[in-house]
Amino acid sequence: GLWAPAIRKILTRGHRGIFLLSTLLILQMLLVFVFSGTSLWLQMYGTYGRSTGLFTYIALTLLMMSSAVVSSSQFISRFVILTISLGLLLVLYGQIQHQGWDPFPFVNAYGSNVFGTLGNPNFMSAFMGMIGALAFTMTLNKSFNLPVRIALATLTMASIVIIYETKSLQGNLNLAAGIIVTSILWLFMSKKKTIAILVSGLAGAGGSLVFLGLINIGPVADSLYKSSLAARGYYWRAGIKMLLDHPIFGVGMDGFGEWYRRSRNLEDTLVNPGINTDAAHNVFLDIASNGGFPLILIYLAILGVVILSVIRVVRRNSGFNPYFVALVAAWVAYQAQSFISINQIGLAIWGWVLSGLIIGFEINTRTDNESELSPGTSSRLIGQKKLGQSLSPASLVSVFIAVLIGILVAVPPYVAANKYYKALKSGDALVLQPATYAKPYDRVRFTFTASNFAQNGLNDRALIVIREGVKLFPNSYEAWSVLAGLPNASAAEITQAKAEMKRLDPFNPDLK
Repeated sequence: GLWAPAIRKILTRGHRGIFLLSTLLILQMLLVFVFSGTSLWLQMYGTYGRSTGLFTYIALTLLMMSSAVVSSSQFISRFVILTISLGLLLVLYGQIQHQGWDPFPFVNAYGSNVFGTLGNPNFMSAFMGMIGALAFTMTLNKSFNLPVRIALATLTMASIVIIYETKSLQGNLNLAAGIIVTSILWLFMSKKKTIAILVSGLAGAGGSLVFLGLINIGPVADSLYKSSLAARGYYWRAGIKMLLDHPIFGVGMDGFGEWYRRSRNLEDTLVNPGINTDAAHNVFLDIASNGGFPLILIYLAILGVVILSVIRVVRRNSGFNPYFVALVAAWVAYQAQSFISINQIGLAIWGWVLSGLIIGFEINTRTDNESELSPGTSSRLIGQKKLGQSLSPASLVSVFIAVLIGILVAVPPYVAANKYYKALKSGDALVLQPATYAKPYDRVRFTFTASNFAQNGLNDRALIVIREGVKLFPNSYEAWSVLAGLPNASAAEITQAKAEMKRLDPFNPDLK
């Protein structure tokens, strides 16, 4: 609604580069969707519990582009204040959870009960790292009075406390990354170039040590390397193999889970044959394995535009801009997190929106002789124009259409999940079986229903459901495993199921 009616202007201004990159990203994802060979149902909405499929990535791309269009000094100041307010709410809620006072009856399977609204302590830790980096940067805002700056420093410390309570390493890493970048940019924008270069060199050396430690190399490996990071090594190696084996179209949007067993090597399989994952736990490898070299190169190009935008703003700025640097600090914190975690939507949306805001701020605050405007335009800063501050009639119409499309896309999986949940609660096989077939199809529903039926002696129903499951999701190891274990399956079906399991997990010593 904000940028679609103004597409002609976007193509003739500085937004053209990011618009073209966004278009290429979406086109490549559509090609992956068609030609990767992975189930279209899986690719559309993504893996159960992740939902980072085609529709999600298109939405993230459009949000990034929209953010680039509306970004301005006024907009980012409001955005930063709103984000700080949200961070404060999450700090308070996290502390309520830590004290055991959470009013919501969550079933928690983690070592910490502090997970905010993000469903996992790791994600809460990462988000608090972003909030801490942003709040720390705003303490450097000289336009704030002393009480406000003390409050921001307190929020920074509170973020560190919440990170500690999550028992997750991620927040410490991305908070440190954000604070270091803020310090470096403050030095550069304060015209202390020599010190800034020295600090940058030290930060680069420290970052290299941390990276080596995460892969169990170097002097800090003992402190940073954990069993969870060891497992990430298995995932990363499998993701690299997926990329090399499928360099053009990858294994499909959110298709990592269907290919993990096939892509892990013999050594990693023998360590723990039963281990499985549906994400590389590295956003870059997730994107690369899902969409091949073209997709990851386009994504890296977008990140390159963000970095170039930061450099341009720093070079032409006459002083320290705390709001812009706060965006950069949060963006860097997100990128640090994305190296060792998944593209969880609650975090991913911040990374993509921040990318758009940084790119857009650089474009929209150029002077006219630096931008590609038509002759005769005023010499005011573009950023002073209220881009996207009011909606034209065309924008209102496009907003209505876009919301309608969004509803049509988002409602089906919600309705299907709600219908299935109610069917499970009913305990009635006559209700559960048809609910399993609700569209969009979900492979987890088929395997869970069939297993449920088998455990309750309803083998005939289990066989009907799982036959449909393997037909819709022929690369689901779990579905074939259920079929292989049904006593009423034919000998031919059991033989085929075991052969498919071996195909999908070739190095598993438990499969004969």
